[in-house]
Amino acid sequence: MDLFNDKSKKCVIVDMARPSKPKTALAQRLIDVRGQVTREDFARSIEVIPGTYANYERGDAEPNSSVLGNLARVHGVNLHWLLTGQGSMLIGGDLTINSTKLSDIRRFIWNIAETYWEQTPRRTKPAAFADKFLEMFDYLLTREDVKEDAAAEVIQFGAEQLKRASGRDER
Repeated sequence: MDLFNDKSKKCVIVDMARPSKPKTALAQRLIDVRGQVTREDFARSIEVIPGTYANYERGDAEPNSSVLGNLARVHGVNLHWLLTGQGSMLIGGDLTINSTKLSDIRRFIWNIAETYWEQTPRRTKPAAFADKFLEMFDYLLTREDVKEDAAAEVIQFGAEQLKRASGRDER
């Protein structure tokens, strides 16, 4: 019997890819939390091996308490929402300050901290960094509205403060 010429035999192709739909509601909420960030980058941000995080997103495994704690600490995830689907995705997501959602303020603060850290000389003591960061945060709170460009403006404010403090003010 010639297998290559026998028309009665059909070849069946099996798709071995993992299912794209998560198995659990928790898995779907983890996907929602990650948003457009790559799985590898997001996993590393919460100190998890990317393959392990992929298991969480598929619903093949559930994150332990330290991973849940990191999600809350690093990304401001509301653990009540993550576990039950009730409430806001982010801690304080329903709270507002001067009509700005706390979740937006958290995102601005994170951007300010990261950018400011990148621009700060490495010899800067942690306490000095924290003090300057709080000054920038206080400045952010004095603004009438917080828009997308607020982080850049606050960082500019911090840079001007550093120039004045170091005597490099260009007058």
